[in-house]
Amino acid sequence: MTNAPGHTLSQDAGAAFEAAFGTAPDLVSFAPGRVNLLGEHTDYNGGFVLPMTLGLGAAIAVGRGAAPGTLDIASANFDDPQTRQISETATGQWSDYILGSFKLVAADKVAEDGLKIMVTNDLPVGAGLSSSAAIEVGVLRACRDLFGSEADPVQVAKLARSVENDFVGMPCGIMDQFAVSVGTPFDALFLNTRTLEHRKVPLPGGHRLIVIHSGVAHKLTDDGYANRVKECNSAAALLGVEVLSDLGVNDLPKLQDLPETEAKRARHIITENQRVLDGVDALANDDATAFGQLMVASHASQRDDYAVSLPEIDVLVDAAMKAGAIGARLTGGGFGGSIVVLATNETADSIADHIKTTFPRTRILT
Repeated sequence: MTNAPGHTLSQDAGAAFEAAFGTAPDLVSFAPGRVNLLGEHTDYNGGFVLPMTLGLGAAIAVGRGAAPGTLDIASANFDDPQTRQISETATGQWSDYILGSFKLVAADKVAEDGLKIMVTNDLPVGAGLSSSAAIEVGVLRACRDLFGSEADPVQVAKLARSVENDFVGMPCGIMDQFAVSVGTPFDALFLNTRTLEHRKVPLPGGHRLIVIHSGVAHKLTDDGYANRVKECNSAAALLGVEVLSDLGVNDLPKLQDLPETEAKRARHIITENQRVLDGVDALANDDATAFGQLMVASHASQRDDYAVSLPEIDVLVDAAMKAGAIGARLTGGGFGGSIVVLATNETADSIADHIKTTFPRTRILT
């Protein structure tokens, strides 16, 4: 299907591979980005999330024939082609996500033949839309097709998270990789990140989602994200639970005995989990208004209790709501990135135009 998500990007990757290496690739794989509708930072706390995949993503063109043990990696998005050895460890370069993925599942194959890789990506880096997970899953899908791996989508998600956690050094949960690997276009995906129970959730008819990049890029391997993980672990230990998602809204009074920081972080996780459950119910009832209210409450919690928003993000959310949005919130890990806006079909274009005109630094992604 020529209109399938990633079709044009995959064509671009194949052409870029041939231009860079002089031969056609053996194959091209695609993996989408994701936007999270509700459930932020709950995944590494064993909680609930509600992401959906995008038409944007990453395409990975792969061909054999580099020197044994060598990955010759180029990207249409970066000017610096990189040569990595399969024996290397992470070095903080953009190619770490590619090296780590091949190293995890195809180290022996790379050691024999070497590979050439071309990446095309229309997900802005630092936009909070899982560009790294798209690259990881795209590489793992390429390995499956090139070398005959039996990994199913859930296994691919687990492998991609291992690359992120154990090779790159990012202490993330599994939401991004799971949404990218398992999710399907045009449906939200409810996921219990502890049990990996999941199901599709249809979005309300007559409405559209707008994803807007603030123009402020984030880098989740900076200390902000890791500190939130530590603060949540500290709160869980003080409360005597394994993870904060062991607690429900009836447990909120217990937080009054915690230090202020731990109390705020725990309150966000507990209430955000409930918002996901309430959001799934709202979608089941085709109640876009209730869902939008949950989005707004989620943003306030990220801003006030979890402290991952920025003034530039808060201004965008407020502007979208004043322009007629039903709901708006920060999406992704925070400290910059993107917002997601829920609007009616009739108002979506005018809201997007208003944001772009008022805030020229922003970019309407989808």
